[in-house]
Amino acid sequence: MNITTEEKGYTPLMIAVAPNGARKTKDDHAGLPLSPTELAMTAAECQDAGACMIHLHVRDQHGGHSLDADLYREAIAAIRKQVGDELIIQITTEAVGIYKPDEQIQLVKDLRPEAISVALREICPLPTDESRAADFFAWLQASRIAPQYILYDSEDIKRFNEMQNRGIVPQESANVLLVLGRYTDGQKSRAEDLNPLLENLKRKNLWWLCAFGSTELDCMEAAMEQGGHCRIGFENNQQMADETLARNNAALVSQLINRTDSHHRSPVSCAQARELMEIWQKSDM
Repeated sequence: MNITTEEKGYTPLMIAVAPNGARKTKDDHAGLPLSPTELAMTAAECQDAGACMIHLHVRDQHGGHSLDADLYREAIAAIRKQVGDELIIQITTEAVGIYKPDEQIQLVKDLRPEAISVALREICPLPTDESRAADFFAWLQASRIAPQYILYDSEDIKRFNEMQNRGIVPQESANVLLVLGRYTDGQKSRAEDLNPLLENLKRKNLWWLCAFGSTELDCMEAAMEQGGHCRIGFENNQQMADETLARNNAALVSQLINRTDSHHRSPVSCAQARELMEIWQKSDM
């Protein structure tokens, strides 16, 4: 008789893939997906490997970072053609020093995706920006668009907590991404640096982790032990745990999947992830 993960007492685990990022090129890895066709193929491979979400960046005709809604529509259509609704598509609003908060917000309002990531320090850099941020966050909630708030360090987390307390962030249980080691030498993250971040994070928040370099897997195992969820992929790391070059993004997903059982975590389906993240598909609206 097969024993289900629920019967084993395993905890659900969401795995997102971040396959390209804003800055990397084919010089960094020949298999870095940039075109809609490449992104769609990567999405299918990673969904098959066990990912429930793709964190999506698009590029312009010169390969540069873009927040163009039409480029996003093209990439999303290609991904949906490959995987249907079996993968959450989360778009980035990353500024990369190019875009201003109003432009980031306008992209989301034009595109109306099911999920976005937004860096707190970009969308609300100053206290004078809080009114605009509050209006945007409230609009996201009313529009049933799931935000993931990106927090880079303990100061970001403390500020986020305070904004939750004041209702600027409307969700009592928010979806956040902790970024481990962005400012370390060589951008190589250390698993032991996770605990100081978690000490400041409110327990009600649903948290994910991303990390840099070949220690990415060590950091993901620390996240699994602490009840977090995992974001991996070429945006942050292109190496396997043994420091060899990963064949593709799906190889990183598979490597992580192979470690979940030892941490009593159960990778969830896209449908289960939508429930955990409180994402309503547009057909439900």
